[in-house]
Amino acid sequence: MAKLKVGVIGGGIVGASVGYNLSLYDFVDVSLFEKDQIGSGTTAKSAGTVCLFDDSLPHEFWEVRLYGFQTYTNMEKEERGSAGFHNTGTLVVCTDEKVEKYTRTGIALAKAAGYEAEYLTDPDEIRKHFPDINLEGVLGAGWTGEDGYFDPTVAANTFVKKMKANGGKVYQYTKVEKINMKGNRVTGLETNNSSFDFDVIVDASGPWTRYVSRMVGLELPIWHTKAEVFFLVPPNKKLDYQFPTLKYPRFYARPEGDNIFICKAHLTMDLTDPMHAGVWDPDALTPTGGTDEYFFEFLMEELEHHAPRLLNSGLAFSWLGYRAEPPDFLPILGDTPVEGYVLAVGCGGNGVIEAPAIGRDIALFVAYGEKSVLLKRLPLSRFEKQFDLKAVGVVQTPQ
Repeated sequence: MAKLKVGVIGGGIVGASVGYNLSLYDFVDVSLFEKDQIGSGTTAKSAGTVCLFDDSLPHEFWEVRLYGFQTYTNMEKEERGSAGFHNTGTLVVCTDEKVEKYTRTGIALAKAAGYEAEYLTDPDEIRKHFPDINLEGVLGAGWTGEDGYFDPTVAANTFVKKMKANGGKVYQYTKVEKINMKGNRVTGLETNNSSFDFDVIVDASGPWTRYVSRMVGLELPIWHTKAEVFFLVPPNKKLDYQFPTLKYPRFYARPEGDNIFICKAHLTMDLTDPMHAGVWDPDALTPTGGTDEYFFEFLMEELEHHAPRLLNSGLAFSWLGYRAEPPDFLPILGDTPVEGYVLAVGCGGNGVIEAPAIGRDIALFVAYGEKSVLLKRLPLSRFEKQFDLKAVGVVQTPQ
């Protein structure tokens, strides 16, 4: 029996997870294409946080969050360092009743799954985890000491290592330049090095998705938003306490060595604001710098209100990455109007959290045609009435 030949475009955390999960099926011959190194691009610029109960994902996707966290922690159990886990704990600060309610529900879900988490209202207990906090306007804070952040580049390479051990093929520094079609069906692809025949192509190209999808005549409703990251040097060059992974409604931060990694929360981005969102060229991004003064000023204003002592921090360096965001800030998964062209895209700021579940469910769909609850909930077809998905080259405005 001939094997099902599948090509995966993109070697970030999502593509690597898809490739690994496909390699688990012995009747699938999977090849992964990455135009740079595995885990580069947006993946390399991710915060890697996987909180058990913050607002990064709606509670309806709790299983996705839990599966992601357990996948990476199991990686670490198999081989220490293979997911780059930093067990900092996470403090989710609640500044309004909506966030508080959401956080309390998330804590209950985490506890039900066997994790230790608690909602703190005692000022001294909150300050124990974040001594520099300004508690004015704070209703409380969710805390767990069991999570933290992962290194998504390391995790992506671990997925690929496992994929190759299962017989999967990996092509680094190989750019997909054309997707071949016969009628309305994909038949393979051409790269800068060679051409390949495939039965199915999975697009996991992240911020390059707008351009990849045009190769099959689709214009996906995905916009780039700016992940502007600043690395702060704290007062006295080093804090005298363990900085937690810190989540506020409008920004998040975590330790990076002795520095502080800080970024605007992706759910606060306005897709209709050209300062926040557009369709840009990810290949034009520089490894460092490229950030906007507006975002730095925004983050300094947040610190002035929430942690004024940290305003005395210096700026070590910064970088700019692009997130790929659909209008509802949820990924686009599964089949498309083009036969054999499958999507695993649009994860925005949640790629690390969502990648394990997306890889598992996309692989099941490609192998057996079975759609999980996740794929049924997040298809491309949900945008058919709102956008012309075949208006190639026309940049539409999100509603």
